[in-house]
Amino acid sequence: TFLNAQFLQAPPDGDNQHCHVSQSVSNVATVTVDYHSPDVDGRRGAIWGHLVPYGQVWRAGANENTTIEFSANATIGGHAVPAGKYGFFAIPGEREWTLILSKTNSAWGAFAYEESEDLLRFTAVPQKSEYSEYLSYEFTERKPSYTALTLKWEDLSVSFHIEFAAHELVIESFKAQLKGEIGLFNWEGCHQAAQYCLDHGVFPEQGLEWARQSVQVKPQFTNLLTRSKLEQALGDAEAAKSSYELAIKMATPNDLYYHGRALLGEEKTEEAMAIFQQNHARYGDLFLTQLGLARGHRAKQDYAAALQHFKAALQLAELPRQRTSMERFIAEMEAKLAEGDK
Repeated sequence: TFLNAQFLQAPPDGDNQHCHVSQSVSNVATVTVDYHSPDVDGRRGAIWGHLVPYGQVWRAGANENTTIEFSANATIGGHAVPAGKYGFFAIPGEREWTLILSKTNSAWGAFAYEESEDLLRFTAVPQKSEYSEYLSYEFTERKPSYTALTLKWEDLSVSFHIEFAAHELVIESFKAQLKGEIGLFNWEGCHQAAQYCLDHGVFPEQGLEWARQSVQVKPQFTNLLTRSKLEQALGDAEAAKSSYELAIKMATPNDLYYHGRALLGEEKTEEAMAIFQQNHARYGDLFLTQLGLARGHRAKQDYAAALQHFKAALQLAELPRQRTSMERFIAEMEAKLAEGDK
């Protein structure tokens, strides 16, 4: 009977430490780089064009070839890259590098590299950078739809962008999630998905479908307002008007106040003022109804009326921070009126 040989886990030979970095893009796609990191070790000035020759395929690291894995379909340099794990190689040059994604991801170094196994070749321009003793890969840009991967070693860096169809991936993620309880029995999930479509100006038809589903589960000011805006975006003005009127009819004082604030932010002062007036007419003297009127008059530069309503709001304030804010607004309006008297 023979026993299978078993070995202890030991540190790697030399200084080429095994490294692993990963970056999420909009929580729907991930890029992962696995590599071994050599150090300069006193060879500064003798790395590029010497230790790493120009014009030859290099493993872009040490030991096993470097790999890059994409959890979703990506785009690099305008070229489509299917989701998967690829070997990453480079052909360095003084002014331009050729970067390679290989369908083979399990080779030792570049010794067995075959050009016929390339998925993609693209170019990048090397840049001078801060000194880095150890070769590293870093994600130096992180945006909603792309990231930039940068190789750094010694006094040089090389970067390239990795893009994803982030909105499409988000929508597919929403579709999968909304098949469960969150989509069938809760209005918030479908509304969140509809609001995403509205905020980003993407897939309005799908957004409207989700808004309608949310309203069907439980009509709310927020989901009716979102439905109205999506109907307007799709050119159905009559339906948008009907949804908006229903939203306003259901609105609480808090809903109307913040809706008015949003209209002020869009520089729709008259519309905002009408909402603030309706809020006061419907719900009477509340802190938010008086504050809304004050903000509306301030936006119209009617500082005397604004001062009156800020003072009324101060009398209705319940929290110390509310009183502090009202006192600041009152001082601001009094200063504006004093300037007008000069």
